[in-house]
Amino acid sequence: NGYVCRNVRSVKMNNPGMQIDLSKATDVICECGSKLFREVCAMKTLSALVSPNGQETLIPMKLYACIKCDTIPAKLQEDLDGLG
Repeated sequence: NGYVCRNVRSVKMNNPGMQIDLSKATDVICECGSKLFREVCAMKTLSALVSPNGQETLIPMKLYACIKCDTIPAKLQEDLDGLG
């Protein structure tokens, strides 16, 4: 269909010789049944006490929300604590 997910492009750009067979990949499907997602951004702050540069740091975190119901599937936020 000519459309390639940004993450697949990223994998190919970071590993130019790597070939990905998308027929072996599994679709991520939202609980509402949609397979389409849009990029959203969550923000976290890192205290100056634990920041490597000693300054409070703002950390953007890229996530994907369902375009139909606006939910971020649990599978896409497994490593993120405290987002709700």
